[in-house]
Amino acid sequence: MMRFYYFQEKGAFTRDETTGTYKVDFEKMKTAMTELCVRILTIQGDGDYETAKTWVENNGQIKEQLQKDLDRLSDANIPVDIVFEQGRQLLGLE
Repeated sequence: MMRFYYFQEKGAFTRDETTGTYKVDFEKMKTAMTELCVRILTIQGDGDYETAKTWVENNGQIKEQLQKDLDRLSDANIPVDIVFEQGRQLLGLE
C-alpha cells in the first residue's frame, strides 16, 4: 500500500473521478520508482525507525477510495491479484 500511495502522491498515475479508472503516466512512474528506491534504501541504511513507522502508519493500509474501487472490481468478478498455479501435478508429472 505504501508504494501505491507513494506513486499516487508523485503523480505516477491518476484516477478519473467520473469513471473511477486509473491511468499510468509511464515517465512519472519511472521517476517515482527510482525516488522510492532511494527513499527506502535511505530509511533502511540510516536505520530510521521513526520515519519507517510513521510511513507505515500513514500509508500502510487501504484507504476508503481505493477500497471502494477494489470492491467494484470484486463485484464485477475481476481478479486483482496474480495467482501462479504451478507444480508437478499441473505439468502431468504425478
